[in-house]
Amino acid sequence: MNISNSLSELNINDDSIEAPNFQYINVFKNPNKLPITQVHLEKKWRQLRKKLPEDLDIINCSGKDLQAAYLEEKTEIIPALDKRWLPKGSLSQWVPFSIHQKDEENVTFLAKNIVYLQGLEYLLNCDFHQFWCLVLYEPSVTVSLRSFLLNPVLPFQFKYLERDNLQLFKAVFNKFLLVYEKLITFKKSEYEYMPNSFGLSKIIEKKLLNLPIVITLAVVYSHSKLEFVNKIVDIYFNNTTEMDFLIKEVETVIEQNCMVLEILCDQICGTKGSDSVPISILNRPPIFSLNWVYSVGDYLVSTLLTLNALFHFYKPALELALVKELPYRLPYTYVNIYREIYELLDDREETQTNTTLFGATIDVINVGRREFVELFHSFISKCLDDAFQYMDNESKQEGVVETYMSLLTTALEEDYFICDYDATYKVTTQNEILASCCQMLDTTRTDFIVSCIKKLPRNKKLQELSKLNRQTLENVFKDFKPPYEPEYFQPDLEAGTSTAQNDSDIEEMIRGIVDMFPHLGDGYIYQCLESYNFNSSDVINAILENNLPPHLAEIPFDTIRIPPEPEPEQPILAYKGKKPDYNDALTLLNDKTDIQSIKKKVLEGIQYSTDYLYDDEYDDRFNDDVSLPVADDPLNGELKIFNPNRQSKKQEESESEEEPSESENASSDRNRLNFCEDPAVLRERREARYRQRNPRAGNGQEKPKNDVVGKPKGQGQEKSTQLNRQKKSVNKSSRANHNRKGGATWKRSRGMIPS
Repeated sequence: MNISNSLSELNINDDSIEAPNFQYINVFKNPNKLPITQVHLEKKWRQLRKKLPEDLDIINCSGKDLQAAYLEEKTEIIPALDKRWLPKGSLSQWVPFSIHQKDEENVTFLAKNIVYLQGLEYLLNCDFHQFWCLVLYEPSVTVSLRSFLLNPVLPFQFKYLERDNLQLFKAVFNKFLLVYEKLITFKKSEYEYMPNSFGLSKIIEKKLLNLPIVITLAVVYSHSKLEFVNKIVDIYFNNTTEMDFLIKEVETVIEQNCMVLEILCDQICGTKGSDSVPISILNRPPIFSLNWVYSVGDYLVSTLLTLNALFHFYKPALELALVKELPYRLPYTYVNIYREIYELLDDREETQTNTTLFGATIDVINVGRREFVELFHSFISKCLDDAFQYMDNESKQEGVVETYMSLLTTALEEDYFICDYDATYKVTTQNEILASCCQMLDTTRTDFIVSCIKKLPRNKKLQELSKLNRQTLENVFKDFKPPYEPEYFQPDLEAGTSTAQNDSDIEEMIRGIVDMFPHLGDGYIYQCLESYNFNSSDVINAILENNLPPHLAEIPFDTIRIPPEPEPEQPILAYKGKKPDYNDALTLLNDKTDIQSIKKKVLEGIQYSTDYLYDDEYDDRFNDDVSLPVADDPLNGELKIFNPNRQSKKQEESESEEEPSESENASSDRNRLNFCEDPAVLRERREARYRQRNPRAGNGQEKPKNDVVGKPKGQGQEKSTQLNRQKKSVNKSSRANHNRKGGATWKRSRGMIPS
């Protein structure tokens, strides 16, 4: 039977499917209505006798006589929850779906997960007694269930599953949910039940319920089965017996995810960070790899989804995250990661050849950016909620306001992040909400933040993009635009700014105002819109407040508007503008008018380049090595190349030694009226003054006073040399000890530009 036939026979609502290599044991009886932990059952089986009869006529005996002669019945009373009730067999593991591979290469996804689905069907068809025996004493059950939780298909990845893969995943998705609902249901009926504390402790002991599993279930099923997610969250977080352990576990998860964000930022940006938390991605490769970019983006999305789910379903975790300063790191991490990814994906050939993976990479990046904004908004929402909660306590409310302002101030340092956040959640609206419940809010600070956001170039760019229709995801990605539809962006326009684009927009505004004020004519409303530069909100406010301009009072309220006549269609011309002067193509090719202008620009450039006869910049021709950074692998060392200017260094030094010193003659020819002297003359003059002060320094006749060089190694050193070395190491500065500012001022006083 092939895979397609197996899927066609698979019905996700059919409970009669039996998995191979399993059997059902229905021996549970509980007439006294005791919990299953106190029930004992009778087990009967047949066993081969140790002494077999020798004179039995096997040919003429019936089957019952043979069984009675060779087999004996055994009876044993054992607890209801015991491994002796287990059937033979084991459950298979979930095989994850790989987006990197094509549908033909994901054959194992179908072949092996059909068996996995049959194992889930078997668990659902087991009765209460056998199900809990399997959970408690069959290791393959725990491994099978955890395999799906370790490699889930996230909600934004559902669209990559097609045909049979999608059908199979839907079946596994639904059946796995039913298995976990059965796992957290500790009472099926008055005959089949167990104490809640016992069941909860056992599934925690089997590692089928812990904080990562609860978060994973919340991420996978929060959009489709919110009731189940709320139930399992209540069961886990309301466990008072493990409250201290729960707080430590939440704190550990927050710390680990904070370090994961730092490690991902370091790897993407090419800097070596701490590896205290192992992550399942490779380091940044020296050669560009689109698979690596996708894997990093997918890992980043999983980390952000984990934090968002934790903060959404367990509010006390926000306090721990604020103590760890998680929200203050988000804007910096957001900008650095995605700015670097732009540079990685810019003009790469692989983005054109592997369009499927490139599209998946863009989706992962856009989802990650959305989750960054949602994660930061969780802390802003907490501040607003606390401000309402502490309306009667000004001291606590003051601390909440300071946290709110510090969050916005930190985000304001990264213009791209604050603009993307403001495009999703208006900062102006949040300030108004906070001001409505907090009298001590300094509106000067909030107005300053809003004015800074409006003046940022990124905010103006978003307003322009919001008016355009999105064409491709690639354009959105290159423009650093958040992954939301354009209609979600409503730019805040100043009063009096025109919002009308064409006649259709004007007609729509008029119809909207007429619906609100039927007694007004469309002509009168058109005059009002003209007075307020076609800003419908200002017109509505003015009508409601009876604050219209005086000249509108002279116009009748029921004036009818006559729409303008449509313009006649313009004839289509072969060309527009000045008529060309060429009669044929040969005349056009022989045109040399542009050559003179090009020649003039070239000559001007050559003349400009020869004006500067002296360059006072640093000359690196005599450096030993010249290094060039490798573009795609900043982790590696620098690449050394050969410097041809190094060869002539010795020749120049030998020639300079033979030339006589002319510093004395130059000093006599000094002219103080010169605006800018030759720097070579200045250097010679200073060297001459230095030699006058230190006549013995550097001439080979006598060692300097503070000798730290001493004799060659192995010949012993004098006491004065050792003392000088010690004095030099003690007095050595930890930073540059030369006066940069003084040197620069001295250069400017002589008309030079300091380097």
